[in-house]
Amino acid sequence: MTPMEDDLQIFYNLHRTYYGHLAHIGLRLGWNQEDIKDIINQMFLDLIDQGIQPDAIINPKAYLSTIFRRRLIDAIRKNNKTRQIHDYLMREEEYASGADEALEQEQQNAEIIRKIKAVYDKLPPRCQKVIFYKFYEGLTTEQIAEKTGLSQRSIYNNLFEGIKLLRAGLSAGKHFNTLSLFPLLLFLQEFS
Repeated sequence: MTPMEDDLQIFYNLHRTYYGHLAHIGLRLGWNQEDIKDIINQMFLDLIDQGIQPDAIINPKAYLSTIFRRRLIDAIRKNNKTRQIHDYLMREEEYASGADEALEQEQQNAEIIRKIKAVYDKLPPRCQKVIFYKFYEGLTTEQIAEKTGLSQRSIYNNLFEGIKLLRAGLSAGKHFNTLSLFPLLLFLQEFS
């Protein structure tokens, strides 16, 4: 036999002799059987690849136990790092997804505002003025009457007419999402 074959035979014997001891260490530390098997086998392959001389190992049990524990620690670090990277990527994906949704919602809101403004701009000036004072300034009918000089009956009529025209203009738009205007529509329904 060549010296290389002798070394391989010695490592094979070490593997067979100490596998149970090393597996017991891994099991005590909470590792599963498959992971332990993979780590032990890879450890012996690395020892062979590194050109470690098996006859130079004075206390094989202690030597192999120490290397095995270090491998377990390295595996834990690798798993933790992988988990951290995974968690980070998931948070980034959630953030990007949330940002995309927020951007999409913002674009929808801008479109809704543009449509409301377009319909509002087509209202007669008296209806615009009364709706503006009522809904944007939050004035009461009496306050609007004081500010404009219109009678309360005229204010009610202009509110009714303006809201009716707003509804007609908004519902005529294709692909218009009425759910996003649900609160506005509920508020406007009071005057129907």
